[in-house]
Amino acid sequence: MTKLIMGADLSTLPEAEAQGARYFDGEREGLADDILISHGVSSVRIRVWNDPFDTAGKPYGGGTCHTANMVTLAKRLKDKGMSFMLDLHYSDFWCDPARQGTPKAWRGMSLDEMCSALRDFTAETVKAFIAAGAAPEYIQVGNEITNGMLWNTAKLDRSSPVAFTESFERLAKLIKAGTAAVREVSDAKIIIHLEQSGKNDLWREWFDEAAKHNMDYDIIGASYYTLWHGTLEEMRANLDDMAKRYDKDIMIVEAAYPFTAKHHDPFSKRLMIDEDFTLADGSRPKWAFSPEGQAQFVRELKATAESIERCRGIYWWEPAWLPTKGSTWATREALRDIGEEDKGTGNEWANQCLFDYEGRALPALYEYGI
Repeated sequence: MTKLIMGADLSTLPEAEAQGARYFDGEREGLADDILISHGVSSVRIRVWNDPFDTAGKPYGGGTCHTANMVTLAKRLKDKGMSFMLDLHYSDFWCDPARQGTPKAWRGMSLDEMCSALRDFTAETVKAFIAAGAAPEYIQVGNEITNGMLWNTAKLDRSSPVAFTESFERLAKLIKAGTAAVREVSDAKIIIHLEQSGKNDLWREWFDEAAKHNMDYDIIGASYYTLWHGTLEEMRANLDDMAKRYDKDIMIVEAAYPFTAKHHDPFSKRLMIDEDFTLADGSRPKWAFSPEGQAQFVRELKATAESIERCRGIYWWEPAWLPTKGSTWATREALRDIGEEDKGTGNEWANQCLFDYEGRALPALYEYGI
């Protein structure tokens, strides 16, 4: 059995530290990354956004993951012996199944112009990390691109088979521009990353189409959030099928689970997962929203990943994103620029960390890194 790489996405760590976050392993205070490393976390995943600032230079929040700060973070963690996965979003802000925004500088471009811009951005960004002594071992070309990327240029259209094929052709052209740039400047393994990792039909449709376009990649990356993506058994069956069908290694590049349903602010209820959460079928989740429930989820997730023949690792998403003063998934400037001003700010993720609200390592961390 291949030993799993146990990783963590730490993209918000510099911002959290600047806002005063403190971390503890028992009674011992230390840096979050040092605590994670001491418990067997050996790889870091870091996202990069193109231009996460408004026109006045005000930051977007969520780590404000521009290249310069992320290069510094990557160098710090590489120097501590961690391997490094670079996650290129190709957006000025968050990319996920519900949003894949085109960077401000690329809006109005033709497809060919956008491919050229994407290729240049990829090469320049990767070279910046290499020049700083933080060469990535893995590079994601896009983030959770199940529904395409750089909307609306390469948003997948599933209204008909013909529409899907035509929209995927645009997507493939952009992805191939990115992968070509990676191959030119780096020997990193290329990852293509989808979510909904329990839906085999959806994944077969996507990767069958990718095969028709001779898409160049090394690893299939998956998000697995059991509260939205199905059971462990469904995820395992799908990822086993992917590895065999396309002869690729697998990495679970995002996973997490709550340790509490109580908000860090007693006067607020804005959490992504709270006590009212139910699954799509109306049932309650398998594991309690408690430190013990989170630890049990980790044990079962690791056992499942180890049972997938070609699964190489798991990355916990933002285990150290504490609810510090000023911590937010999006500033008001960001919400205005992405057209989501109706939404609130704040840290909606803090109850899915591997540290509690006071920065104390949770039981799940000890399970995770062993």
